[in-house]
Amino acid sequence: MAFMIGNGEHFSEIEKIDSERTSWNLKAKILRLWEVSDFSRPNSPFSLEMVLMDSEGGRIHATVKKTLIYKFKDDLSEGKVYSFENLGVSTNGGAYRTTQHRYKLNFQFGSVVQRITNHDVKGSPFHLVPISDVVSGSYDTDYLVDVIGVLTGVGTEREVTSQHGSTTKLNVIALEAQGHKIQCTLFGPYVDELNAFIASGDYNNAVVIVQLAKAKTFQDFDNMNYEMIFGQDPSINKYLGGTFLARQQLGKRVTIMNS
Repeated sequence: MAFMIGNGEHFSEIEKIDSERTSWNLKAKILRLWEVSDFSRPNSPFSLEMVLMDSEGGRIHATVKKTLIYKFKDDLSEGKVYSFENLGVSTNGGAYRTTQHRYKLNFQFGSVVQRITNHDVKGSPFHLVPISDVVSGSYDTDYLVDVIGVLTGVGTEREVTSQHGSTTKLNVIALEAQGHKIQCTLFGPYVDELNAFIASGDYNNAVVIVQLAKAKTFQDFDNMNYEMIFGQDPSINKYLGGTFLARQQLGKRVTIMNS
């Protein structure tokens, strides 16, 4: 259910969130929302993770822990704007940070979420970093990254076997931007998405966006860990100027390598 929120005085801007208070209220759009599986029980959720953006363009990460997923899951939807009240705050650390904000938010049992219709949050959902910065090593790899490039090549599909004995499909695509190249390794159903896109027709000069990717170095290559969804999305064509995009979802691990 959507609500109209009139009094904005008790809501804070994301950039002003700090540890001086134990709980915070804000109005923000959910840019990304995904479920993290329990490592020991792959079919069970461990947490809900999201990236929030307010009308000033501020971004912050928020988490719903396993014990509270039942309470909030049905009230949260990617791309919608909400009022969030009584969210806890903690330091934003680790090597997989989705935003540059010093802090992150945590849902509590007493947190309140309401979908709102009279508060608009505009702006691109992407914070694009040049591929050249990623492959040169100048990007701080503790932060996940958004990149964009032209699809310049597609590899040959094959299967790989995990340490647990399960097999999955694998294929590699190449991206290029301003003379800098990376290779993106796709796994599982994302290989099927790639195949469907290629089978649909001409994919010359298609543009791919990778959102919230993990960049790291492996065997003298610059790599990213990410998982991609392939498809058309008219709502962000104005940011691309291209015909094709891919948007990343966290969960499984995928690798991008600098060719």
